[in-house]
Amino acid sequence: MCPNETPSGRPHPPRRLDSLFDSEAGSDVTFLVGPEPETWRFPGHRHILSEANPVFRAMLQGPLADTGPTVAIHDVDGKAFDLLLRFLYREDVVLGSIQTALATLYAAHKYLCAGLVRSCVLYLNDHLTTQNVLQVYQHVRVYCSHHQTRDLGLWIASAPPLTDCPEYSVGVDKDPNDNLDTMTCLCTSLLHNCLHYIDCHADQVLGDESVEDLTADDLRDIALRDTLAVSSEAVLFSALERWCNRECKRGKLSLSAENRRSVLGTELLLAPRYLLMTSHEFLSGPMQSGLLDQSESAVLMAQILNSPNKPEALTLPASVLERLRTPRRKHQGAPINLNTARAKLKVKSKKKKKCKDGLESPGKKCSSSCFVEYLFRALSCLFD
Repeated sequence: MCPNETPSGRPHPPRRLDSLFDSEAGSDVTFLVGPEPETWRFPGHRHILSEANPVFRAMLQGPLADTGPTVAIHDVDGKAFDLLLRFLYREDVVLGSIQTALATLYAAHKYLCAGLVRSCVLYLNDHLTTQNVLQVYQHVRVYCSHHQTRDLGLWIASAPPLTDCPEYSVGVDKDPNDNLDTMTCLCTSLLHNCLHYIDCHADQVLGDESVEDLTADDLRDIALRDTLAVSSEAVLFSALERWCNRECKRGKLSLSAENRRSVLGTELLLAPRYLLMTSHEFLSGPMQSGLLDQSESAVLMAQILNSPNKPEALTLPASVLERLRTPRRKHQGAPINLNTARAKLKVKSKKKKKCKDGLESPGKKCSSSCFVEYLFRALSCLFD
C-alpha cells in the first residue's frame, strides 16, 4: 500500500486542487446559490467534491443525488459558498468581516466542514467587540450544546475545555470534515468566550443598540447571569426598557405599560437587582417607567429605604427579595484560548506525520525493518 492510500487501498483525494477551483475545465455540475436576485453561479466537479466532503457526496453521488447539470441552493449566502468551495479545493480561506464569518459558519455547519468551522470560530473569537459580541453570541448559540443551570436567577452557559474536543483527543487521523462533535465543541467554546466578554464589558455591551435586536430568550440568558459585571443595576434596567419598547414596535403594539410589561415577562422584569440600586436610581428609572405596578414599587422602595413599614406584593415573595439584594459575583473563569489550542494541535500533527514517515517515533527510533518497508512502498508507488 502506498503511503498516500487509505487502509482500503483507495487513494486519498489531493489536498490542494488550486487549478480546478473557479475553473470551468472538467466541470460537470453548476451550483446556483442564494435567493433571487442575489444568485451566484459556481462551476464544480462531482468527484472532487464528493471525495472532499460527506454532504456533497450524498448530494451528488448518493441514492437521492441530484444528477442534473444544475443544483440550486437557496439558503446559503453566495460569498459564504464561495469560501466553502475555496476551502474544499484549496484549504485557503481569508475572512474579512464578522458578517462574512457568520454566513460562512452557517455554510460550514450545513456541509459538516469542521476545518472551515474552525477558521470561522477563530476569526470571530479574535474580533469580538462591544458592538458585535451580541450578534456573534446570538448566531453561534444555535450551533451549540447550550446547557444552562438555573437557581434563583443564576444562569450559566457551560463550555467544555477545548482539549476535550474530539479533534484534540483523537488526533489528526480522524477526518475533521464529518466531525459534528468537533464543530459543536468549537462553537460552544466560542459561546463561552462571548458570555465571558459580555460579563466583563457589561456596561458597554448593554448600552449598545444591538441589545435591542436580541430575542427574548437570548436577552434572558444574559440578564439573569449571576456574573454580569454591571456598574449599576440601573444599566441593566435601561437596556431591558429599551428592548421592550423596540419589541412592542416590532409587534405593532401600542407602548402602553401593559403591553411593555407583557412582552418583557416576569423573569426579565425581575432580572435587575433592584435592591442594590440607590433610592435616586430607583426613583428616576424603574419607578417612573411604569413597568412595575404600584404594589411592587412600594415594596421595593420600602426595602431600599429600610423602612420599618414593609408592604407586600404577590410577585415579590421573600425568596425573590433575597435574590434582588444579593450582589452579583465576580467572574472567576477565563476565556478559552483557542489560539493556544490550535498551536498545540499543529505540533501534534507534525509529530504524527514524522512518526508516520518513519523519521521519528515517540519513545523509540524507527527500526531497519521499518525503513525497508517504507522504501519498498515508495518504490512500488514510483513504478506503479
